[in-house]
Amino acid sequence: LVTALAALAGAACSLLAEGSGTAAVAGGVLPFTAGGFIYLGTVSVIPEILRGSGARQALLQLLALLAGVAMMLLIAHYE
Repeated sequence: LVTALAALAGAACSLLAEGSGTAAVAGGVLPFTAGGFIYLGTVSVIPEILRGSGARQALLQLLALLAGVAMMLLIAHYE
């Protein structure tokens, strides 16, 4: 319930900041949203990775997760 309420609050903040220019979006909403997605992804994915596979498979999956984060950074940088 708390996660769903936070998602609704984030959507409301995004809609409110939409007309205020790129400074508001780049300076507050976008980094906060990206950090939230990265946090939720790592908190829910990493324990599942470590529980269900061997060390080599867990390392490969963790590297894939980090590659995804790196791709998000590249897209944000060149956008």
